[in-house]
Amino acid sequence: MTTTHDGFETALNALLDGDLTVLEAALTADPALVSARAPWRVPPWDGYFHRATLLHHVAGNPRIRPLPPTLPDAARLLLDAGADVDAVTAAGPTQPHDIGWTTLGLAATSGDAREAGLQERLMDLLVEAGADLDARNGGALMGALYYGEGDAARRLARYGARVDCIAAAGIGDTDLLAGHLARDDADLAAAPRLAHYARVPWPADLDAAETVAHVKGMALVYAARHDRVDALRLLFEAGADPNHRPPYEHGATPLHWAVMGDAPGAVTALLEAGADPSARCGQFRSTPRGWADYMGRPRAGEALAAAGY
Repeated sequence: MTTTHDGFETALNALLDGDLTVLEAALTADPALVSARAPWRVPPWDGYFHRATLLHHVAGNPRIRPLPPTLPDAARLLLDAGADVDAVTAAGPTQPHDIGWTTLGLAATSGDAREAGLQERLMDLLVEAGADLDARNGGALMGALYYGEGDAARRLARYGARVDCIAAAGIGDTDLLAGHLARDDADLAAAPRLAHYARVPWPADLDAAETVAHVKGMALVYAARHDRVDALRLLFEAGADPNHRPPYEHGATPLHWAVMGDAPGAVTALLEAGADPSARCGQFRSTPRGWADYMGRPRAGEALAAAGY
């Protein structure tokens, strides 16, 4: 696998500028460019985007320049030239424990691609090209939920991506969620889980009851963040604690994450289920109201105010 390549920067500039003529000429002159890797260790290639291929760059994640509308065409050009649709980025020096990203995962988590109206086209194209929906143990779907790209996560599920209990809550698929929650605790605790995309590791050596509490707590977090009210209610019926703090960012409660997602329905449902509005997150010692005010989450703030908080 090529690490550096003389023509890589020329081809990359053409891709980022939307100049397909120059990009195609570069690939014709040197077909090995499709497997070449970015040689740089400076931002943005120093973290999760380390050793990215040209194909990885079509996702606009990270955004290096304003996204040209030709990115899906560039992706097709690269795939037709033999680019590996499932090539994975490396963990760079600033993110040595990153799980690695396929182009599909980068596109599914790319807010810039969504805002440019390119995300769906890119995802469709990559899936048609045979992208592995479950690469990195569901990293694309779980990454999309983690980064707030709920529509992309649902799209991955419609393509046929594997969905566990936590992901079912995040995408709001109540039929799938009900099926997972119908299991007994031992079965649910032993069920395979998709990638735990968080800087807080999943604890080791948990018993079945502790594992199930964390699974349901993580399901609450993702359902809350993406305003999946029906999923929240199913979880409450299954005994999920609305104040549970799963192994996730900031030591926060599901109510904090409903605020993060500016999800008024989830805020109301959690409060009605007994969520504590005075709970403080572990990292910033801030309440959900504090999160709403600091982060500028008006709809969640209004739902808190309507409940008297």
